[in-house]
Amino acid sequence: MSKTEYEYCAVEQAILKSFNRQSLLSNDDCGWSGIRFQFTRSISASALPEEIVFPENAIHIYTDIPSEYVFEARINGQLKTSSLVAGHSLIIPRGTAYWQSENQKSQGITLGFHSGFLARTLSESIDLNCLELHPQFPTFDPLIYQIGLALKAELEQNRHSTRLYAESAATFLVTHLFHHYALRKPTLQSTRSGLPKYKLQQVIDYIYANLECDIGLTQLADLVQMSLSHFSRLFKQSTGYSPHQFVIKCRVDRARELLLKSDLSIADISYQVGFANQGHLTNHFKRLLGVTPKVVREK
Repeated sequence: MSKTEYEYCAVEQAILKSFNRQSLLSNDDCGWSGIRFQFTRSISASALPEEIVFPENAIHIYTDIPSEYVFEARINGQLKTSSLVAGHSLIIPRGTAYWQSENQKSQGITLGFHSGFLARTLSESIDLNCLELHPQFPTFDPLIYQIGLALKAELEQNRHSTRLYAESAATFLVTHLFHHYALRKPTLQSTRSGLPKYKLQQVIDYIYANLECDIGLTQLADLVQMSLSHFSRLFKQSTGYSPHQFVIKCRVDRARELLLKSDLSIADISYQVGFANQGHLTNHFKRLLGVTPKVVREK
């Protein structure tokens, strides 16, 4: 963990303490670049002792709240009381002065995005000098809710092979945020073609050479010197797959080759091609090829 990340985690822990919340699940030591994930619960119903100025951009997604839950918040001096349901999201940009009170305990997902991640993700599609994320009192946004739940499920099931999935999901999420919750709606630059052929080959060669590793979206975009969103868009135009889908496909293809040409066990093949476990391989193998690894091995 870098000094900057360590300092941010220290601030994060201080904020959790102020909010009187306990962390149940986080992405500590998962290698997610510029993204923080915390699934937390209230220790008791309480109010913040004083306003907090958020050090980075954050979203809090309410996932489990009791009936008659009442939430009161003050954002940059504006006070509002709301009755919430699961799926409501609170958007708090960097530098926002924030205070809240809740009458009952709750559980939720907090996502934090470092400013550097936003710059890498959006620099070629959105002018961050002219736009800023606008604070939002709790609002129901199905896309934010589903991405939050998907990241939580991925952490719970495949903790040590989540990096590319997480960075891809976060790239889509922050683009969505700046489309819908910026002070002025951005216009994405149109792209008429995919990646240059030599850059596409460079990325594909890197993926095949590192299938056993936890490949990150940041690594792939840096390889061809592009922002995350611009790279993801051009890569899909070139291949028909998102980077995450393409890596899964490559891993399944390599596993099929090893099943037919080697005596390695299915479990060993799973690890060798980068899956977290044999079950993870089997699920993707059957989804893409229509049969299980065992059936292919027995042919």
